[in-house]
Amino acid sequence: MSTLRSQCLFELIEVPSTEPQLLRTDRVASRNKYPGRNSQSGTQTKEQILPSFTLHYGHDRKFDCEINQQVPCWHHRGPETATDAIAQIQKAIEAPVDYPQINQAVVKGDSVAIVVEPETPCWPDIVKALRELLISAGIESHAIRVALNREIIEQDLPANLSPEAVGKVVSHVDLMKSQQIYLASTAEGERIYLPEEIGNADVVISIGQFGFDDQWGYRGTHSVVYPAFASTEEQEKLRGVRQHELTPETSRGTRQTIDEIGWLLGLQYTVQVIPSASGQLADILSGACDSVYRDAVSLLQQNWRIQKTDRSETVVVSLANEPGCDIWAAITRTCRSAKTLVETDGRVMLLTDLKELPRELIDPLTMCGSLDEAMQMLNTLNTPEANALHAIADLAQTAKVYLLSGLDQDIVENLFCIPLANHEEMQNAIQGGESYAIVDGGPYVYVENE
Repeated sequence: MSTLRSQCLFELIEVPSTEPQLLRTDRVASRNKYPGRNSQSGTQTKEQILPSFTLHYGHDRKFDCEINQQVPCWHHRGPETATDAIAQIQKAIEAPVDYPQINQAVVKGDSVAIVVEPETPCWPDIVKALRELLISAGIESHAIRVALNREIIEQDLPANLSPEAVGKVVSHVDLMKSQQIYLASTAEGERIYLPEEIGNADVVISIGQFGFDDQWGYRGTHSVVYPAFASTEEQEKLRGVRQHELTPETSRGTRQTIDEIGWLLGLQYTVQVIPSASGQLADILSGACDSVYRDAVSLLQQNWRIQKTDRSETVVVSLANEPGCDIWAAITRTCRSAKTLVETDGRVMLLTDLKELPRELIDPLTMCGSLDEAMQMLNTLNTPEANALHAIADLAQTAKVYLLSGLDQDIVENLFCIPLANHEEMQNAIQGGESYAIVDGGPYVYVENE
C-alpha cells in the first residue's frame, strides 16, 4: 500500500496555571484509535511561543494565521502535497495494486472509456500516463475517450489540458445528450442506462478523488461513474439523502447500489487520488477497484479522519478551490466539519475565494427576513448551490460565522454571516478566542466527537 510522505499534524497549546508554556503533541499511534491522532502526551518548553499556522484556501492562496495570546489551540493539517506529482503518478500506474499494468489488461482493438472526476488533482497527467501505456499495447488513439462526470466551465479546466496529451475529452452535457443504452437492472429492479460512450466501451477506467461522503460513506472508485450519469430525477433523489448520524463505515443502500452498478458495468481498474489541504495531489493509488478502495480508506482514515474530545470556542477552517473543484459540495462539507468542531454560540472563520452566487438565489435570499425563513426557502430547492448555502445558514444557527470571500458585503450579510474582505480583517477577527480549532482543508476532513 502507498505511504504518504507526511502524516497529519496535531498541535495542542495549553496554558498551565503557573506560567505560559507550550505543549506540542505529535502522533502517538499506539494510544489512539486511528494513527496520526491527537494525544495528551508531549514535551514542554519554558519558552513562550505564540502559535502560527499556514492555511490554504481558494486557488493557490495562503493565509498565515497568528494567535496573539496563549490559549488552548488544536490544529489539524492533512498530508503534504507531493513534491513530484508526475513521478508519483508514474510510480502508481507502473505498480498497480492487485492488478496487472493496464497495457497488459487490454487487447488490440479494444475501445477504452476513461471516466474522470474533474475535481481530481493532476487528472490530465494521469490520463496522459494511461494513454501512453494503452497505445503501447496497440490501442488506437481514437479508441480512447475521456468522459467528464460533471459539467464544469471552460475556465475551470486545467491549463495543461491538450488534445495531444489526453486525446478527445467529452463533456458531461454532451454525454447526457448522447444515446443512452440499457446496461442492466439492479437487484431492486431499477433499470440502469448509461451514455453509449461508456456503456459500449470494452474497458472502462475510473479516475477520481477519494474522500468521505455524507450520502455514500466514501466517494470514489465506482461512484465516479454512478450516479454521475444517472437521470436528473435520480440524481435529485440521491442528493436529498444525507445521513449525518452514520459513520463512513456504516452500510448504506446507495453505496451498495453504486457498487452493484460498477459490477454490472464490469469496472475492474481505477486510479484514485488522496488530496492535500491545498487540494493538490498528496498520494495516488491504481489497481483493482476493491483493493484500491480498501487502501484508499486506510489512507483517508490516517490523514483526514480526526477525533476531538471537546468543542472549541473559535474554529478557523480553510477551503481550497483548485480548477475543477466542486465548490458547492466543498462548502457543504466544510460547514458540516466546522459545526462538529465549534461550541454553541462560538465563532467560525471560513476562508474561501468565493466570488459570486447564482443569480436565482440572490433575490430570494434578499427577501428572507430571518435565518429560519432563509433555511426553509433553501431547503425547498434541493440544488447543489442551495444545499451549500443551507449548510452556511445551518452553521450560522449554531455559531457566529465570519466569511472571507470576494462576495459583496450585502450578499454575505444576506447569508447571515459577517463579511471579511482581506487577510488583515481576518487576522483581526480571529483574535480574542477562548480556545481554537484550526483545520487546513475543511472539505476533506471527517470529525468525530468522542
